Amino acid sequence: MDALPLQITPLIRLATVMLTVAMLALGRDFFIPLALAALFAFLLKPVVSVLNHRLKFPRTLAVIAVTVLVFSSLGGLVWVLGSELHHLAQELPRYRQNIQQRVLSLREAGRGGIMEKLQNLAKEVTAAPTATPTATPQAAPDAPVMVEMSANRIQEGLIAMLGHIADSLGTAAVVALFVIFILLRQQDLRNRVIHLVGYSRLTTTTRALDEAATKVSRYLLMQSIINGVYGVLLALGFWAIGLPYVVLWGVLAALFRFVPYIGPWIAAILPAALSLAVFDGWTQPLLVFTLITGLELLTNMVLEPLIYGQSAGVSDLALIIAIAFWTWLWGPLGLLLATPLTVCLVVFSKHVPELRFIEILMGDRSEVQPALIVYQRLLVGDVDEAESLARAAARAHGQEHTIDQTLLPAAVHARREMLAGRLTSEETNGILDSLSTLANEVSLEESPTPTTEITADAPLILCRSFDAPADSIALTWLTRTLAPGSLRWESIPKSALASEVIAQVEAMQPQIICLSAMPPGSSSTAHVLCRRLRHRFPELKIMLARWGSSPLESPKETGASWVVTTTGEARERITTALHIEPAAV
Repeated sequence: MDALPLQITPLIRLATVMLTVAMLALGRDFFIPLALAALFAFLLKPVVSVLNHRLKFPRTLAVIAVTVLVFSSLGGLVWVLGSELHHLAQELPRYRQNIQQRVLSLREAGRGGIMEKLQNLAKEVTAAPTATPTATPQAAPDAPVMVEMSANRIQEGLIAMLGHIADSLGTAAVVALFVIFILLRQQDLRNRVIHLVGYSRLTTTTRALDEAATKVSRYLLMQSIINGVYGVLLALGFWAIGLPYVVLWGVLAALFRFVPYIGPWIAAILPAALSLAVFDGWTQPLLVFTLITGLELLTNMVLEPLIYGQSAGVSDLALIIAIAFWTWLWGPLGLLLATPLTVCLVVFSKHVPELRFIEILMGDRSEVQPALIVYQRLLVGDVDEAESLARAAARAHGQEHTIDQTLLPAAVHARREMLAGRLTSEETNGILDSLSTLANEVSLEESPTPTTEITADAPLILCRSFDAPADSIALTWLTRTLAPGSLRWESIPKSALASEVIAQVEAMQPQIICLSAMPPGSSSTAHVLCRRLRHRFPELKIMLARWGSSPLESPKETGASWVVTTTGEARERITTALHIEPAAV
């Protein structure tokens, strides 16, 4: 009975998602204006705040003034665009000769080539002798009937167009009304949402609402500025080249840039095609192509990092999938609304535990630790990718950081999986050997093996390793970076008993003894050896190395002088104790 809820929970979540999608699809006439109004409210909120708080306008006056100004400007812009589209439709027949000339020139360029041969082959294959049907004279329809049919078609087209205009105006009026009331009652709406969710989640709800409002407002405002600048520059460039209807192309380019990755190139198709039809030569079309490409590169590499400076918080692949989903659900408007709606969904999912999977799947940052990725690649035998990851981490964060934060934790995870019975000893040793090889390659990139001769009076560090393949990852790095040539390293075999270790210490008189015991496991044995050494040699400096773990043990508990978990910490302890200068890392 206890397992029943665990089996039903995924089905309930799936049913909830399907019901939500069905509601969004069936109620699109209601949800689209509401979503548009919410996004306009996010966009205009900073402007209203400036008028209200800084310029001391009454809030009602600021909201109404900003809303009326924005929607009036949009209405005027739509009128201009409609006029340009009408003129473009009338002018297109004039460009028929240029289009035919382009086609003929392309045919001339491809004559004698492979395309012409393929076309001739296709014609020969598809050609078949067919009987020419005897034309049957038909009575021509009466002229009055044709005139009546044309009039009926024109009347039907006008009625359909007027209906579409009326629907658009009605939707615009509803959106404007929603925007005004959302901006006027935003505090009341926020309080009602908090009351609906419950005061037990006050902190979570407040953070989610604030982050969503801030991130979406900033995204829309910055993208509007960037897209507006892009549209103006593109229109000015087209005007300088001589391309007609520059206002239409500038506005379309600005709108389609709200669709990431593919929007700018969709908007570039029509002006590029028109340039081929309008101009006689190839110079102006090439200038149009160059302008579109250069301006897109300038916007992506200069304007967006300078003005915006951050991503939308959604991964590239997830954003493409979201664009396809919202376009399928709501059509062209869904294409424009996809990014801000997805940003809102990801932001809310970060603060709601039940929706955490959305943030994991769609967020722009992967939460998988590099150590686990390296371990996973070595587990399936993909040494090349593991090596690429290790080298990339070394270039980005440094060699020591890569060993401490990537390779050593990966070795700890491999040992933990072996102790849990999920890996055999052979598999574990293979992964540890690969990690040791990666550590050597990373350390050899900029830190070659020192050739300085070690003197007999150099300080001695005696090392007792509890797992040689795992511990070698850290110990090899230490021997390369601890003042090469000024220290002596000696190792005690793993098979040596505690009494033999004590005898070796007494005979060799090391300045420091390093007990290298990578977790998990070996802790009790290492603690016993530490205490026996401390009892026998009270002044001996003992370093217990628990590589790649959290510092859960204190020196007082173990009897060691220091308990270290990273090579950086070990290097610092040794150099300070022996008063030597560390090698450059």
